[in-house]
Amino acid sequence: MAGLNSLHEMLEEMEGASDLVRPSSFWEQINGINLDQVSTTGFDEFKRTVNSNYFQWLPTGPRDPQFRAVLKDWLRNPSLEPFHARLVDSGAYADTRFGPWLNRRSARLGYAVYVAMLWDAVHGRVPSGLLERLEEPAVGNPLLVEHRGRLVTQDLCNSVLEYSTIKAAAPLPESGRVVEVGAGYGRLAWVFLEEMPDIRYLVVDIPPALAIAEEYLSALFPNRNLFPFRRFRRFEDVAHEFESANVAFMTPTQLDLLPPLGADLLINVSSFHEMHPDQIGHFFTLIDEHCAGFFYSKQWLAWRNPVDGVDIGESSYPLRSHLRSIFKRRHPIQRGFFEALYDVDPTA
Repeated sequence: MAGLNSLHEMLEEMEGASDLVRPSSFWEQINGINLDQVSTTGFDEFKRTVNSNYFQWLPTGPRDPQFRAVLKDWLRNPSLEPFHARLVDSGAYADTRFGPWLNRRSARLGYAVYVAMLWDAVHGRVPSGLLERLEEPAVGNPLLVEHRGRLVTQDLCNSVLEYSTIKAAAPLPESGRVVEVGAGYGRLAWVFLEEMPDIRYLVVDIPPALAIAEEYLSALFPNRNLFPFRRFRRFEDVAHEFESANVAFMTPTQLDLLPPLGADLLINVSSFHEMHPDQIGHFFTLIDEHCAGFFYSKQWLAWRNPVDGVDIGESSYPLRSHLRSIFKRRHPIQRGFFEALYDVDPTA
């Protein structure tokens, strides 16, 4: 597939994966859509196609919980600025679920107002200057909204808020190690690597997300030492190259092959709830094995997997006694989610 040279190898790697890390039937269905989209429109359009299956969800109307959350925030300090925002280039939105949506003028205006209000809401919650110095990369052809003289996106806002939330509560060393399980195309990884250039970041996901993340972050950080995906059966065979890399890309099967990483931070945003309970338990075992710092989790409060017939809620996560809660709360924007940060003490 053009621009995703490692995709075929990644797919082969996952074909031989154990049931504990294989995608659920739900994600096999979504991945079929994703693979069709990237084969049809290519890597260059991924922020308008597969991204809607990751975390860029278009509000469906004024009653949408995300829109209601930012509207409530706007009402605390109302301004006309969001109503001057506009979608810069709606183009042909190729996503299978939202294709017709942005073809309507009212929807384009509504989306622009939503993203503008989201930017303002996040701006009031993060350190001064953080949003201003970051600009959504053009790679992937994002849906850009012009607001307050800047080009902003939904992904940029969500990623900066997640990054700032973690950084405010977790003292991370500037050259520490971060592991993100279920990193999608690398939207949050990009913020960490921009703001903490000495950080070592391990991206763990299934294809095609992993292939897109590798292509994306490689394009944005061409001068960083990268450990691209490759198949291996013994960590010893790749240990030197892995340890010297700033950014590495692996499937969940390969995470099982690594020695304890002692990660300063392990992240999972919106993917544990899509697994079976035994799979969730397996990944929490990996948290025990690889994390020696902090664990950040952002998941649905309650979610039903309609394909696998599984219900997952807050109580479905097997938190060990050595995970000390720093905070656990309902997310301020995605109101159907909770976010939590834990201090991990593997010796407890």
